[in-house]
Amino acid sequence: MTGAAGLLTIQLKASRREQVETFCNGLERFLMAVSWGGHESLAFPACAAMAEGEFDPAVEKHRMVRLYIGLEDPAVLMEDLAKALQSIG
Repeated sequence: MTGAAGLLTIQLKASRREQVETFCNGLERFLMAVSWGGHESLAFPACAAMAEGEFDPAVEKHRMVRLYIGLEDPAVLMEDLAKALQSIG
């Protein structure tokens, strides 16, 4: 494979940690996990590894969500991501 990968990071336009959590909890086709060795799609927010009071929306990394794209139908995954994005406005 050249020019393609199944691992990417998105940066949400979130002003609060709760928005990142709402996005991740809104995903129905992505599992919340850190293992990248399986065939299912996964999501992991960077802010999950920090204490509640440490979230700072001015820090880009705090609003990042790592996605691993598995073998599911791409249209289903795109629909799931769009629905979760709509949930945070």
